[in-house]
Amino acid sequence: MRASGKVLVVGGGIAGSSAAIALRQQGIAVDVVEKYLPDAVLGIGINLQGNALRALAGLGVLDEIARAGFSYDGFAFFDSQGESRGTMPGPRAAGPDYPAMMGITRPDYSRILNRAVTAHGARIFPQTTVDALEQDANGVDVKFSDGRRERYDAVVGADGIHSTTRSMIFGALGAPRYSGQAVWRANFPRSVDLLHSYDGGGGDRAGLAPLSDALMYMYVTDKSDTPEPPQGDLREKLREKLAPYGGLIGQLREQLPPSEQIVWKPFLLVDLPNPWHNGRVIIIGDAAHATTAHLGQGGAMAIEDAVVLGEELGNHDDVSDAFDAFMTRRFERTHKIQKWSEQLCRWEITRSEDADQQGVIAQAFELVRQPI
Repeated sequence: MRASGKVLVVGGGIAGSSAAIALRQQGIAVDVVEKYLPDAVLGIGINLQGNALRALAGLGVLDEIARAGFSYDGFAFFDSQGESRGTMPGPRAAGPDYPAMMGITRPDYSRILNRAVTAHGARIFPQTTVDALEQDANGVDVKFSDGRRERYDAVVGADGIHSTTRSMIFGALGAPRYSGQAVWRANFPRSVDLLHSYDGGGGDRAGLAPLSDALMYMYVTDKSDTPEPPQGDLREKLREKLAPYGGLIGQLREQLPPSEQIVWKPFLLVDLPNPWHNGRVIIIGDAAHATTAHLGQGGAMAIEDAVVLGEELGNHDDVSDAFDAFMTRRFERTHKIQKWSEQLCRWEITRSEDADQQGVIAQAFELVRQPI
């Protein structure tokens, strides 16, 4: 796409903000519309593996993220009572000067990306959504919720699992489906320097992940028949959920924060078939390939999508050619990560005797070590 082109990015989260930066690096004009205010960040924290760090380095934001977050080099595995089952290093995909993994709080991460989007010259329209898209061979006419109408050379749908852009373009195709598992999350003062994973038995797993010098978060998977959140006192329900655990998890059971600081979220999957584009509109990130958190690669895949999309739109004059090149680089990689993550999820739910969690994790590490 020529540098005089203009792209609309729908969604200002991980995928959308990263895409805005990547497109501006190519000299392409960018507008970003975001449903929420910039400080209305949902979630506890995010763990970024080496491939995500490599992509963020290319976007020019990694050093600032490193200052705000916590760097570490892999996993430590435990049984439900806190007895060690070994460690596994993560791949230093960003190079020897960067760690294998990095944790950061969602608010800090969002602020850093939003500042970078603005610094690169993209326009951000908060509390704004897309009401309608009409495209022809030369562009896309967009009607916004604030009444504005503008024309763009391309539109990027980066508006998450419940993407309205995807629905506008593909209808029910790629609609979210429930994995059968959810996750509890809560923050605590940091006391670990690796990602700790505890096998809880019965289809559940707990863990601790560093986010900063001061904070870490606890996660606990939850085999649930419904994606609807539990009713009642979340703090007490999480406390009950943690009853089988000993060790550090058992100690933290008595230090849970108030219910309003506890998050319960279902693992929803999106399987948008190849291609993720129709005409001049393309879908990326969770809107195209949402996965479970078992490999910690959801955010990384979204960031990689953004980097590759920027490169291909910068390398091609024709939008369709750029989108085709993007799909060639992205579909198989994201598909493997999604299927491996779902396999880990199913093994936890069914307590399969044939489960080889560490083997699947090793395959995933080898894949993401490869260039994008």
